[in-house]
Amino acid sequence: KQHSMKRIWHKSLGSLRCTPVSVQCFIGRSASTNIWPSTKSTDWNRAVSNAEKIVGYPTSYFSLRCLLNDETSNIAFHVRKLIGTNHPVLKTAKRLIYNGRTNIQTRGLIVLLLSKASGHPRKAGLEEERVAGITQRQRSLAEITEMIHTAHLIHRGILNLSNDLFPDATTLKDLQFGNKISVLTGDYLIANASKFLTDLKNCKVVDLVATAIGDFMQSEFIGDHDQQGHPIPYPGMTIQNWEEKNYLSTGSLMSNSCQATLELAGHEEKFQELGFEFGKSIGLAWQVHSDLQPFVDTYRNPPGLPFSLMSAPVILQLENDSSLLKEINYCRDNLEKLDYLKLHTCIMNGDGVEKAKALLESYTSRALAVLNRIPPSEATTALRNIIQALRE
Repeated sequence: KQHSMKRIWHKSLGSLRCTPVSVQCFIGRSASTNIWPSTKSTDWNRAVSNAEKIVGYPTSYFSLRCLLNDETSNIAFHVRKLIGTNHPVLKTAKRLIYNGRTNIQTRGLIVLLLSKASGHPRKAGLEEERVAGITQRQRSLAEITEMIHTAHLIHRGILNLSNDLFPDATTLKDLQFGNKISVLTGDYLIANASKFLTDLKNCKVVDLVATAIGDFMQSEFIGDHDQQGHPIPYPGMTIQNWEEKNYLSTGSLMSNSCQATLELAGHEEKFQELGFEFGKSIGLAWQVHSDLQPFVDTYRNPPGLPFSLMSAPVILQLENDSSLLKEINYCRDNLEKLDYLKLHTCIMNGDGVEKAKALLESYTSRALAVLNRIPPSEATTALRNIIQALRE
């Protein structure tokens, strides 16, 4: 069944390699809607590949494995009907298949590396069977983390539809079907994650992960939005506001999962707080890294293409140049009319990009500071290599 289902996904998505995605689907969405990070460095793939060997468990297909079962094989069949509609769920599904090969899904890997690096202080009578120094419950938590993130990505692909935007009845019906698939698939993953979470038999861990799920939802209602519900900058917005929103949407799951794995190992509260800080720092660092890609990797992101208006370089530039906000607000009824090339040029000519790089350096330094308080090991070295790859 699993092999059959995977063939269905590949057959469904094989024709999507050059399919353009409607700008309306993604304008204003943070780069966190992608499976982060987007990096061209071969050092990144090498760092992740070596880290997977250390934890004795391939994590690159976490999100895909959670979809390989009888129920979602039926969903994969229906997804084929969406080819040609440019619904966001197609792009998300494609990334789950093809990006797994390039080791881009790493939330679960971070949880496993921290688990191995931190060890297990519990007495022998309470210890569980371990593989590569990691218990089965910790491995389950890592998969739960990826599962929840995947559900969040799918849910965020739901479109606000109206007859005014899509006057063609057939197109509207197809996109409505895509929304149904997104809702059902995301809900299915959340339901399974909740079940697996209860199997861990730890109330505190349940509370931590539930907090992250709640933070996902809260992040969607912070700040201003255009008519399609996409987040856009607002007057007086600062980088502190950016951090608050992105902690809820990306950092919370990482920080709470890192604390949860230390709780499963039986570490004291103070040490768990270090795990929380590490997860928060690396999560925000990843977000800044993703935000920077349209401005530092122009080969993959040619100037003129839409990019997130809520990215760190944009917000940092707006702090010093409010005139850009007027242009964004002028097009808030239809952001496809926004001159992204002009906006990109203004940001490149300003100091927003350099400030974002400094912010990335700050977050990675905080993460490294936490690692300095953990005894050196192969796992801590792997985490350092991943952080270093983010900096480059």
